[in-house]
Amino acid sequence: MLKDARALIIASAFALASAEAHAQRATENAATAADDGFGKSVGSESVGIYANGEVRGFSASDAGNARIEGLYYNRSGAISDLFVATSDIKVGLTAFGQPFPAPTGLVDANLRRAGDRTIVTARLNAGDYFGVDATIEAGVPLTSNLGIYPAIGYFDDRYADGVNAWFVSYCNVARWRPAPHTELTAFFSRYDYGDEEQGPLIYTSGPFLPKEIKRRRFFGQDWGQWSGHSQNFGGLAKTALGPWRLEAGLFRSSFTQDDFASAWFAGVDRDGIGERFILSGRDQAYVSWSGEARVVRDFRDGPRRHRLIASVRGRKVDARYGGFDLAAIGPGRIGVPYPVPEPVREYGVLTDDRVRQMLLSAGYDLVWQDRGELNLGVTRSDYRKSIDSPSLPSFARRDRNWLWNAALAVKVTSGLTVYAATTRGLEEAGTAPVNAANANEVLPALRTRQVEAGLRLALPGNIRAVASWFDLRKPYFEIDTRDNVYRTLGEVQHMGYEFSLSGKPAKGLSFVAGAVLMDPRVAGEAVRDGRLGSRPIGRTRTLIDASIDWMPASQQRWSIDLRLLYEGARAADALNRFAIPQRLTADLGARYRFKIRKSDAILRVKLANLSNVFGWRVSGGGGFRTNGPRRLTGSIIADF
Repeated sequence: MLKDARALIIASAFALASAEAHAQRATENAATAADDGFGKSVGSESVGIYANGEVRGFSASDAGNARIEGLYYNRSGAISDLFVATSDIKVGLTAFGQPFPAPTGLVDANLRRAGDRTIVTARLNAGDYFGVDATIEAGVPLTSNLGIYPAIGYFDDRYADGVNAWFVSYCNVARWRPAPHTELTAFFSRYDYGDEEQGPLIYTSGPFLPKEIKRRRFFGQDWGQWSGHSQNFGGLAKTALGPWRLEAGLFRSSFTQDDFASAWFAGVDRDGIGERFILSGRDQAYVSWSGEARVVRDFRDGPRRHRLIASVRGRKVDARYGGFDLAAIGPGRIGVPYPVPEPVREYGVLTDDRVRQMLLSAGYDLVWQDRGELNLGVTRSDYRKSIDSPSLPSFARRDRNWLWNAALAVKVTSGLTVYAATTRGLEEAGTAPVNAANANEVLPALRTRQVEAGLRLALPGNIRAVASWFDLRKPYFEIDTRDNVYRTLGEVQHMGYEFSLSGKPAKGLSFVAGAVLMDPRVAGEAVRDGRLGSRPIGRTRTLIDASIDWMPASQQRWSIDLRLLYEGARAADALNRFAIPQRLTADLGARYRFKIRKSDAILRVKLANLSNVFGWRVSGGGGFRTNGPRRLTGSIIADF
């Protein structure tokens, strides 16, 4: 059935050519669209040091700092990339103008919209590891003030560890402008997935990295798979009535695992031999309702604009997880396939995990033309969490906190702006790793704080530079060696500097580069008594990401691009006994623009990890996976 669906999508995509074209997806390019080196995603491509959501060493997404077109959204399941036009990391100066920013930055997604004429976009992609993806999208203006953007796609994904999975994604965005300065938006997004095998994590028996293994070879068990779906829907309403602006959004997000499995090797020795385990479960579900209602009042006072903001944000999150069966399937060698028969599995009672949070906020913004900007905000948070577990005592917690933010930017000259900011937030801490005694537990939200300062400088040749200093502090979670529970063991501090240099110095030439240099440290009782090292696991002190895109001025057909990523050494275990070495990887790509009849189309090819650098990545709890090998990708996108 899936093969038939894939064939239908591909055939339909290229049958939808119209007599006249209007460019839509064929012109997208993250490198040329980025204003800075911090993080920009356009369609399926991303650039910048924080493009993967890791902001100053932390995940802005895991911290619960997601927005949809500026409005608060709590993500349980991922939104399909099919109808997300852009996603921006808001941090430092780029967060100015965003009401009530968070210490770990914001991730703001903008949904696609129909234009003034019907455009159908077909995309055929040879995935990173020879999987094939095919998608169809359509921007359809039904009337002069009503448009829809439906999309559907089939994804045959292949991963670095040899894992295969299929995804079917479908979504739609409807936008209606019933009056001037008023827009109503509704959207639905869902993907179903299945046969998603699980590549094993690797835990070594001592202070050493696993031996190098062959990548793209699956060495897990076929019966340890995921299947289920992710679904998001909701609506936004925005209107302006003179100096008043009203904005509201309500969203439901869910992630369901009909079948769940996680595989790992424990106690792996230097020869690559260890004990194999698979943790499996059924009917794991994470569901959230969230939203925001905001009232904004603008006042004009000559060159000064004053803005008063009142906001109500809230979320209701219900998670059901646990009841796992742990199968010990004997010794094995990492990187070597060795299937064993599926054992009889017995599942227990699920844990119920509930979070309720309400945030009442008031803010003031001052924008003084050619002088600067002031942002102030205060928030009263009421946070409640309860857990009913069959194996542990019931847990309930309620926190009422005052949170606040203050930021000042001063325009010193026409090309130089300096700023300083401080923020106190209540952010999520993610979930416990699968090898912990409290595997998959949704961790409580915790107080975080940040101070920062920096500058933005306009340079000759349409080049812009940004430099910032930051000090970001959070409670630190890691596995406690006393009882194998993943819990708070101290405080982690990320203090350092970030830099961005971007611009278009010549016709057809664009570049964007970002760097973060920081000193991550852990402090607390667990460090003092030797259960933790002073460096947080998996964090690097140096990260540099640079992209360049060049189209020769003599033509408009082809362009080439290069991306370089340097990652410094990372602490590889909680005790800091060894590290993952530094590495530099390069991606080389090209675009060729052409016509299908009168329709714009583009052929995109990229050779990722050009020099085939081998490296390990480490997750919380100390499990290792390989990075991706050298691979050639290609796609064709056409706007009909």
